[in-house]
Amino acid sequence: MEKYLEILKRHLLWIVLGVVAAAALCPGLGEIKTMLMIVIAETLAVALSGFAQYVYTRIDFTRDGVPGSLGSIFIGVHLLTGLTILGVYIAQFAG
Repeated sequence: MEKYLEILKRHLLWIVLGVVAAAALCPGLGEIKTMLMIVIAETLAVALSGFAQYVYTRIDFTRDGVPGSLGSIFIGVHLLTGLTILGVYIAQFAG
């Protein structure tokens, strides 16, 4: 129970700010669908980053151990996810 309270204390500020910001936007059905698509896409991006990290650390592609290569994989996956989200947003609200 202590562990869960510590996690809640650590993340409470940004959770509350996110809820307040979402309530201030007064989202309609289209915006809620877009937010859900963003959550799904980011969840997929995190899973793909984890898979890429697993593959990269299992197979030694670089013998010299280039620093920052795992960070580059993570950034690349999230940049592509951001472009996908932008495409979904434009497709939904371009009219």
